[in-house]
Amino acid sequence: MKKLPLIMMGLLIFSLVPYVESASVGKASIDQVMLGLGESVTFGDYKIQFADVDQAWTQALIKVYAKDGSPVTSKVLPTGYSLPVPDAQNPIFYVRVSWILASNQKILISLESDLELVQGDVNITKNGEYSLPYKFNDVVIPAIKIKVTNTYDNKVDVQIKLPYETVTQTIFEGDYYGVAYKLNGDFQYSPYLYLYLKNATTSYAVFDVYLPKYPTTVFQLGEGETGGTTPSAPSAEPTELVYNDIMYEGENLTITLNETSYTVKLNSVGYYSSFSVFEQNNEIATFRVKEGKSYQLSEAPLRIEIPLHSVDLEYNRVQVKIYAPQGSEVSPIIREAEIKAELSVSTEKLLLNDELVLFVNIRNQGRGKAFDVKIVVPIPTGFELKSSRTWNLKTLEPFTEVPALFYTLKPIQVGTYKMGPASVTYYKEDGQEESIISNTIDQVVVYAIPKLSVTGEAFNGTWSTYVHTQEKTVKLKFTISAEGKDPKYEFIKNATLQLELPDSMDGETKLYVGDIKAGETKTLESDYAILKADNAIINAKLVYQDPLGNWHEESFGNLVVVNSLPPAIEIKEVKVYPAPDELPSYVNRTLAELDNDSKVTLAEALQNITIAYLPEKGISWWPILTVLFIIVSAVLGYNYVDLKSKYDKALKELGRKKRRPGGIPKKEEAQKTEEIQSKEEQL
Repeated sequence: MKKLPLIMMGLLIFSLVPYVESASVGKASIDQVMLGLGESVTFGDYKIQFADVDQAWTQALIKVYAKDGSPVTSKVLPTGYSLPVPDAQNPIFYVRVSWILASNQKILISLESDLELVQGDVNITKNGEYSLPYKFNDVVIPAIKIKVTNTYDNKVDVQIKLPYETVTQTIFEGDYYGVAYKLNGDFQYSPYLYLYLKNATTSYAVFDVYLPKYPTTVFQLGEGETGGTTPSAPSAEPTELVYNDIMYEGENLTITLNETSYTVKLNSVGYYSSFSVFEQNNEIATFRVKEGKSYQLSEAPLRIEIPLHSVDLEYNRVQVKIYAPQGSEVSPIIREAEIKAELSVSTEKLLLNDELVLFVNIRNQGRGKAFDVKIVVPIPTGFELKSSRTWNLKTLEPFTEVPALFYTLKPIQVGTYKMGPASVTYYKEDGQEESIISNTIDQVVVYAIPKLSVTGEAFNGTWSTYVHTQEKTVKLKFTISAEGKDPKYEFIKNATLQLELPDSMDGETKLYVGDIKAGETKTLESDYAILKADNAIINAKLVYQDPLGNWHEESFGNLVVVNSLPPAIEIKEVKVYPAPDELPSYVNRTLAELDNDSKVTLAEALQNITIAYLPEKGISWWPILTVLFIIVSAVLGYNYVDLKSKYDKALKELGRKKRRPGGIPKKEEAQKTEEIQSKEEQL
């Protein structure tokens, strides 16, 4: 056992006072790190060494070195005391002596770092993700994601995606959850990620996110003053490029050389990507490679390079070049393709004369390639295909999407239809055939506009399309009919009949019809005022919405004519003939009005007519006597009228001669005149 130098005794005096650490939400620590005298452990950019111990094995000298080997700090610590690194003014972690084991001459230390807020009030929606930053406190941290899978009023379900595993946990509002990070061997940095749930709702959650103030995950036990193991000498130089392709986070690549297998594992992807190398399943190195740089292993004949601009943080992958000695064999990484097909439609409601466009989106969500991809879409009953329905793709790369494939269908009948699914077959990287189907569109409805008709009538005692009236009002009736087969899918709605009235009529011009289904008829009546005489022709326009809500107009002309002109008076000469019983008197009057020659002519004509209708029984004198009597009577009547006219003329002349001027006639003359008139009346 060495003796402590004088300087160690001085350091011991200062170390007797416990170090008071700043208050925080907690600490992250790597516990139970056992070191023998002279042994060391690498933690990030620092090497911590158990350098010396007092004779009683009650105090240990801890020395801390930088990456380049220069001393950073040192301190003599009894059990339970800590050394701040790099100094007490700005510590990023502490080396605490947890136990001194005098029996086996070893010590147990813990490496502790205060938890520090990375970001407060992190709002993560349901099914949303939050990715930790690439660096924290100038230290590259692993790729860690926090996904909220479900939300409640007072709690959330989360998935914490670490480079090597995914942890699922339910966190209640006001509580915290710490996640440890696994290091080399059986060690872990705990809690490495610290989540505090501030608020939980049914749609999102609010977190405070903490990490250790020194969040490095570089941890390696070493031996002696160097703090590491002596690597085996490589058998040859890594000069041959044996791998030049993508590697995804968490993938392993096996390289075999002279029956020795080396496995390269990509731990995390970033500006500094982390790798581990295993020899025959034993980890021999963990290191980081900067983008655009390479790393030469001393533990194995391998060199790993990451080209510039090849880091893809979206899919956690990076282009990796691996060099090995000639003759090395690389086992290919077989990845799984994950093909997804999504079917969508241009519309879920259309009219019979429209076309339906269906879209098929094909994407590969897996890490592997898909080969000879074939897509087939179905044609449902009630439609006919207007374009192609099959496609073939040679290769579908990982995390790529094909431009939308589409095809057109024409409906041929109304109804409700189900679309899909589309089927996809392809070959995986291992040559196995795989088949998947898309989603379905459960309801596509095809409507139609029924055949519409409008008729009009006016009332003038009876209903007719043409009426004549001299009234001041007229009643009009309009009938709207919809012709079709299926009233569920064939109808119009919010229909209005808009009348085109001439200025000679006044009344309601917009008649609300409402909805009409196929096979339905509606009748509308209204009264209209007649303002002036006119031959009024009434037209109409039916304005309505189709089942999809689009507006339409349909015109109907000459529905009804209302003639309000007064009837024209037409005078015509109409000959009226006497009835048989009136004929004798009519003939007698006619003959009496004629002159002698005309009378004779007419009488003879009448005789020629009537004689043909008399029975043949010898001579019947009564008809003859009757006719003669009529003729004689007519002649005597005519002579009487003529004589009377002459007499009246002579009498008037005599009266003018005997009349006294200015006086009245004598009584005797008046009496004589009256007597003469009385005799004339008796004749």
